[in-house]
Amino acid sequence: GRGEIPLKFAYLGKGALNWNTIAETRSEKGGINSTEGDLLLKKSKIFLDSIGTPSSINIIDIGCGNGFPAFPLLEELERRNISFKYVPIDISQDLLDLAQKNILDRFPNVEVEKNLLDFELGNFSDITYRLKENGSTNLLLFLGSTLGNHSDRTRVLTNFRDSMTAEDFLIIGVEATNLSQINKILSHYRGKAIDDFVYFIPEQIGLRRKDTEPIVTWNDALSQVEVRIRLKQDREITIGNDSFTLEKDEDILLGRSVKFTESTITNIFSDINFRNEILTTNPNRTYVLAMVQPTRYST
Repeated sequence: GRGEIPLKFAYLGKGALNWNTIAETRSEKGGINSTEGDLLLKKSKIFLDSIGTPSSINIIDIGCGNGFPAFPLLEELERRNISFKYVPIDISQDLLDLAQKNILDRFPNVEVEKNLLDFELGNFSDITYRLKENGSTNLLLFLGSTLGNHSDRTRVLTNFRDSMTAEDFLIIGVEATNLSQINKILSHYRGKAIDDFVYFIPEQIGLRRKDTEPIVTWNDALSQVEVRIRLKQDREITIGNDSFTLEKDEDILLGRSVKFTESTITNIFSDINFRNEILTTNPNRTYVLAMVQPTRYST
């Protein structure tokens, strides 16, 4: 009823391959994943120093995608001879399988435990608490500037917090607002790879590309990129036993990507009762990596 098709469904089935194409493009120099990866590579030692010297670590990769964003941290663990278990969490079985393959190709002796679930729906403390039964430490990752894709970011972070103990850590990466580079930011959300991804679900319900116009805009009030399609003509849509009409010039929101500042992301963490341990940015302050822990009075 809000004129939106939730983006998370675009990761299912063939959509996983569409997303992997985008991720590979963004891993090229200057892309979002490349920027995050460079920063994580430089700061991995600081993050791990803050954790101490655990005998083993569970790397819980939330919204794992293809698994590559976690590599800088995993390579630092390998250099330190710290045993780790890779625990990817995703809504897409295809992405879980892809992440497992990529991890095992690079770290063949690592144990991988895949978990198929939608972390928007609730916490996953049953998984995280079980993982700690052998005395290991939990380190949760939420990389790829994924937080900004969710309409209810408070709920997502609350689910993470409720899946953690006071001794657990979460590293989260977000793209920062840089108003002087809005046009460059918007360009990352245009092109065939993006269209293939965001059109995946609309095409499943009968919205053909030739009947729509893709629109990418910056919403200054909400500090977010918005990807929409606008209908060029009326379209009758049938889903299951229900039919309805989408009218000419009607807009449908297919995706959002909120951009943050150091201040806004810190305030969000505080509101959820996360304590900031480390917050760092790349030199031009277009990307933020933060390590947080829950405060115990939060629950």
